[in-house]
Amino acid sequence: MALVASFANAIASVCQRLGVEDAPPAHGPSMGLVRHMIQRPVWLLGFAIMALGYGAQAVALHLGALNVVQPIMVSELVILVVVLWLWFSTPLRPRDIAAAFATALGLGVFLFISSPRVGSKVPSDALWLVVGAVVVGFVALFVVLGRRGPPWWRALLLGAGASIGFALLSAITKSMTNVLVTGWGALFSSWQLYAVAVIGLSSFVVMQSAFQVGPFAASQSTLILVNPFVAIAVGHVLYGESLRGGPLYATHEVLSLTVMVVGALGLSTSSLVAHVHEETPGTDLLRGRGRYARWRREQSRT
Repeated sequence: MALVASFANAIASVCQRLGVEDAPPAHGPSMGLVRHMIQRPVWLLGFAIMALGYGAQAVALHLGALNVVQPIMVSELVILVVVLWLWFSTPLRPRDIAAAFATALGLGVFLFISSPRVGSKVPSDALWLVVGAVVVGFVALFVVLGRRGPPWWRALLLGAGASIGFALLSAITKSMTNVLVTGWGALFSSWQLYAVAVIGLSSFVVMQSAFQVGPFAASQSTLILVNPFVAIAVGHVLYGESLRGGPLYATHEVLSLTVMVVGALGLSTSSLVAHVHEETPGTDLLRGRGRYARWRREQSRT
């Protein structure tokens, strides 16, 4: 289910990117950006696909642990590169194949060696407030810092802020699914449902801003890579989730995560991703480059 969610998120990222490419310039999250997004059919399609992905992720979180599900979500970047290659005909070079292999290998080895364990801890409301306040504080800090600087820097910081928010969202989602199994009435009377709505929408708007203000590579890399590390920490604090300990295992876990991060960064800076957004209008944009768009142009000529 985590892999299904990763695939849906990759497709949604492309659709949402198409929906904000021609948005008016902005310094960060704004209502003007929200109005622009909801008027674009391709963006709405991306939102619907992302909602389906969130449903798959919620099932995965209910069945498993944050320290399993969220690292697996890194595979979204590999899937995204495949989509850009197959659908938008961007060139796939040997370094792209090597980076994709490194990402998958590092992730697989980490999950195998670390043997993530589901926690039995039930977080108290006080602990939720403390963790929530800390995470929201970091999101706000990145949003403020992301309002100034070159486009790549702003995209990087806003992407990181959104990623941290989504890590908290995944933790609340896990708690919400535990409430849901007791009945819909309990769900609507729980704080988790409304926290998911607020945290999810806020993180989503920050993510859209990251897509808008700078290179897709910068925002996508931090969106993908920051989340699992924050989620592992949040899962440990809230639910008591753990990884296999000991110097030997910890060393191999760090090495495998390093391979995964290096591979993911290689994909993020690849021409498959890094050149989908340029300052010059009409240059290397996603719009008009998809197979369907090319087919429509061919049909119009004939």
